[in-house]
Amino acid sequence: MTNTLSPAAPVAPSGAGHAARAGDLPVLQSAQTRWPMPPARLVLVTHLLDTAVPYVRLFDRCMDLVGVVPVPYSVQPEALSRLDDLPVTVPESIGDVGTFAVRDAVRAARESELPVVVQEVGGYCADAVGELAQSPSVRGIVEDTKQGQWRYERNMPLPLPVFTIADSPLKALEDVQVGRSVAYSVERLLRLRFYRLLSERRVLVLGYGGIGTALAEHLRRTGAQVAVYDPDEVRMSAAVVHGFRVGARKDLLGWAEVIVGVSGHRALTTEDLPLLRDGVVLASGSSKQVEFDVEGLCRNADTLVETDEVMELQVASRTVYLLNQGKPVNFLEQSILGSVLDLVYTELYLCTRELARRAWSPGLHRLDPRMQQELAQQWREEYGRQW
Repeated sequence: MTNTLSPAAPVAPSGAGHAARAGDLPVLQSAQTRWPMPPARLVLVTHLLDTAVPYVRLFDRCMDLVGVVPVPYSVQPEALSRLDDLPVTVPESIGDVGTFAVRDAVRAARESELPVVVQEVGGYCADAVGELAQSPSVRGIVEDTKQGQWRYERNMPLPLPVFTIADSPLKALEDVQVGRSVAYSVERLLRLRFYRLLSERRVLVLGYGGIGTALAEHLRRTGAQVAVYDPDEVRMSAAVVHGFRVGARKDLLGWAEVIVGVSGHRALTTEDLPLLRDGVVLASGSSKQVEFDVEGLCRNADTLVETDEVMELQVASRTVYLLNQGKPVNFLEQSILGSVLDLVYTELYLCTRELARRAWSPGLHRLDPRMQQELAQQWREEYGRQW
């Protein structure tokens, strides 16, 4: 089946030849040989970036890949074209992602008695988990992200097993790379679109979890003045220990020239507009458009001009600049680069294998810590060689 792309579905930019140079995944390939996948069918919800092409290809070789549903804001054209022989369907909107994935999973369960697993990245199927549970062949779901895990937790008790890697110690290593990637994208846009240097800006990081910690530290290394706000007092105390500026939220919002949201929740609403300084730049490092009330900002704007990756709004008697429509700025590039992808992809593969090889009880599950240790050792031996 050839892939389909609605004309209304936006795609991320990509340079020629990126997908062809995405590289191999030696740890994942080794794991697939050591722990082969039993016969099973897969529905894959993914960010279809160039770096994901070899990952999707591996699953196509080891499973019956019945459907690939990319998240619309993270589809790169070359990656899509290099998978044109696979059943890839790009939804027109984020709201359709879960609908498409559930449809494919139910159809796959109806067509065959083979186990069906849904692997996803954002909790798109969380509200339909009851529908999936009605198909006996659907073994369960594998979730990649914290935002997705939170959505499944809100639907507890779960009628299906859901394996999550969101709070895995291996996944935590990815947070460092995501933080660096967000910082890079913000700096690139400041240079290209505002002719400013990040090192001369006052930056507020909203959210001090794994990504926020890595982001704040990386921003500080660029020379930026960095402040942190998190509603969790323990995290705020950690920010103090790490030497970052903290304070009352309203004061920090007025202090910042650049605000980067990585909380995984709604971090800024239209009620906060009077607190912002004129000319503030807003950037998100979270999935979807969760960090900022983009709809509210646009609705309240007197004027709105969008040029390339920057939306300029005149709202509440001030100018506000919103990067990438409030979607994660790191997806303007490749989101995550480097060897850590091999580690995260392999843990996702092993969780998928757990569901494919036997039935699990309903509820949240994690990969066995002993297997995580084995995987970490294999990854370290592959990428941590001393020359």
